[in-house]
Amino acid sequence: MEGIAYQKYLRGSPKKLVRLVSPLRNMSVEKALAVMRQLPSTHTRLVEKAIKSAYANLNVKKDGELNESDTFVKLIIVEQSFRLKRLNPRARGRADIIQRRFSHLKCVVTDEVISHR
Repeated sequence: MEGIAYQKYLRGSPKKLVRLVSPLRNMSVEKALAVMRQLPSTHTRLVEKAIKSAYANLNVKKDGELNESDTFVKLIIVEQSFRLKRLNPRARGRADIIQRRFSHLKCVVTDEVISHR
């Protein structure tokens, strides 16, 4: 059985979030949350929130029988959302475009043991 959580319109570029998320696949939820607490990035709390939400969704499906050590992060995907564009004035009447990137995050947690390939 699986628990799924979506976090949309996260204030963080997909490139930075993918760097955080990629080592978490096939990890237990307990270990993944411990790793997120140790990393210095400001985006870790966003990823941590998605993992906790997916775990809570799975726990509701199973009527509260699960431990964090018995569940695993099966899939965690970062997708690009929209870009907020702003103009920065420059010399001679020119302008630079500043793009603030946003992301979508999908997290799937399962209670089945995942084989490492």
